[in-house]
Amino acid sequence: MSEEANIVFKVWGARGSIFSGGADKTEFGGDTTCFSLATGGGMTIIDAGSGLRAMGEAMELRTIETATEIDLLLTHLHFDHICGLPFFEPIFCNNTILRIWSAAFESDVDFRETLLRVMSPPVFPGFRHWDSVRLCTALPGVAMPLAMGGTATPFSLNHPDSAFGWRIDCNGKSVTVASDHEVGNTGIDTQIIEAARETDLLVCDATYTDEEIAHRRGWGHSTWRQGLDLFEAAHGRHVLMTHHAPQRADGEIAQMEREARMRNAAVTFARSGWTHIL
Repeated sequence: MSEEANIVFKVWGARGSIFSGGADKTEFGGDTTCFSLATGGGMTIIDAGSGLRAMGEAMELRTIETATEIDLLLTHLHFDHICGLPFFEPIFCNNTILRIWSAAFESDVDFRETLLRVMSPPVFPGFRHWDSVRLCTALPGVAMPLAMGGTATPFSLNHPDSAFGWRIDCNGKSVTVASDHEVGNTGIDTQIIEAARETDLLVCDATYTDEEIAHRRGWGHSTWRQGLDLFEAAHGRHVLMTHHAPQRADGEIAQMEREARMRNAAVTFARSGWTHIL
C-alpha cells in the first residue's frame, strides 16, 4: 500500500484528568490526552494534553513524520486537554503553521480570549507565541477540510462545560474520537453512534469501573462496557478505550482490557506509543 493510502494513528497520552506517574503506570503511560493522525500529506492532532510535549520532541528529533502545516482539534478546554500546548516545540518554529480548532465557541475572538485567560499570569507565564497560532471555530455537524487531506466533523459529547468529539475522514478511512463523554443522554448517544457509523477506529471514554460510576454521575465519563455498547451499535471496526483514571495502575487496566476482549476482540486499551495503521 502506498504511503498516501494510509493513516498512521498514534497515542501520545491516554490518561484522564491529570498527569499520573509512578512505577505502576509505565505500560499505559501517565500523559494526558493527545492523539495524532499522519498521512504522506500532513498531520492532524486531537487534543493538547501533556502528551503533546513528547510528540513535539519526537518531531524535533525527526523520530516521527513531521509536517509544517498542522491542524489541532480540541475536544474541550479542560486543563488536562490543553496543558501541553505551550510546551509543543513546533510552535516555536517559524516554519510551522498551526491551526487550533474548537466547536465550542461562536467566534474565533471568543475562542482566543478564553484560551488566553487560561494561558496568562498568574495561572501561567505570559505566552508570547500566539501570533504563530491560528485559532479557528468549527460548526457542529459541518465538515471542514484538513491540511493532511480529508475532513473533520465535530459532534456533541455529554461532558461538563461542553465538549465535542471529532470524526476524521481521509483516503477512504475514518477515525472517530468520542472521549470525555458520559453515556446516558439518549439524544447525544444517538448522535455519537451516527457520527461513528462504520468507522475504522472509535476512541471511547473508559474512565470508570461499574462500581465507581454509580457515585460519579454527572462527572462526564463512562465505563468500557458503555463505550463498547456505542461501538457495537455503530458497527465500527476497532475501538480504543482511553482517559484512564489517574489512580488506575497498569495491572488494573490490563485486567479491564482482558475482560473487554472476552466480549469483543476488537478492543484495545490505549497506551502511550500505541500505533494503528488504517
